[in-house]
Amino acid sequence: MFLLFMLFGLIFLISGGIGLFYTNTNLVAWSTMWVFGNLTFGTFALFGVLILFFLAFFNAELDR
Repeated sequence: MFLLFMLFGLIFLISGGIGLFYTNTNLVAWSTMWVFGNLTFGTFALFGVLILFFLAFFNAELDR
């Protein structure tokens, strides 16, 4: 389970980071697509960071 959740966290983090980079470099600031892109890809990146954070600090499998 640890590796599966770590893989999901990394996928969310990488896809969110790529999406944020693309959104902020290719769209006009404060356009509708810019706002929705930042919300969507920012949420993906946040989920990825939170999954990896909780795996690092609250994982019982690594304490053995």
